[in-house]
Amino acid sequence: MLISDLMSSPVRACRPEDTISYARNLMLKHRISRVLVMDGQIMTGIITRKDIGYRLKSSDPAWRRRSSDNEPVSSVMTPDIITISPGSSIHDALVLMVTHQISGLPVVDQGMILGMVTKSDMMRSPLVAGFDRPVNGVMHDVYQVTREHSVDRVIDLMQSGCGTVVVTGDDGSVSGIISESDLTFAQEGRDMPAKLLAGDIMHAPVFTIEETARTGDVIRAMAEKHITSLIITNEQGLKGIITRDDIIGEVVL
Repeated sequence: MLISDLMSSPVRACRPEDTISYARNLMLKHRISRVLVMDGQIMTGIITRKDIGYRLKSSDPAWRRRSSDNEPVSSVMTPDIITISPGSSIHDALVLMVTHQISGLPVVDQGMILGMVTKSDMMRSPLVAGFDRPVNGVMHDVYQVTREHSVDRVIDLMQSGCGTVVVTGDDGSVSGIISESDLTFAQEGRDMPAKLLAGDIMHAPVFTIEETARTGDVIRAMAEKHITSLIITNEQGLKGIITRDDIIGEVVL
């Protein structure tokens, strides 16, 4: 299987001068996580949900905060774009994604943009779908916050590499989960951003799987529920978390 077999098209794009709100609405409308930034026929950058979501972090008090919705895409986009050719292998794409810590690659052939391939696409490939190991050998520790923790704290944890943060109650039970998508759309429609808390942006329900499961079970559950992480539990309760990135990282190794 080649990249051309998995890529999606057409590729959604915006201009450098378009607003962050416009790019975010494209993501919401088309259920995508990234938008190319085009200046005419030239790729000048790429903007992702992460780029938008991390803009919520601020040390300013609430009264000094302002929405970034009307700022140009060029202020947050990543200018250095890593691309891949349609004839490349799935393994080549996975190596690029893991090495550069990115989740999507524009597919380009002789200067023409043919499509986009993402980690979600990779999960449908035989290389990843056939990966089968005990979950407890792939999962990692859960990064936890309470409902009262600030979004700044959540972003700090995500930037440290955890990707997904679990919100727990006073008794240690799982109340919700926060992903990069939750950050991206947290301020939608807010003219004067407040100092948001974890409880304001978390989502539920939280999907779980037993510690005795295998990665094949996880991959199928992620595809069925359209999610990128699963909480691992055992008789004692919360045990860990396994994410799409955990699985892909193991496949590359």
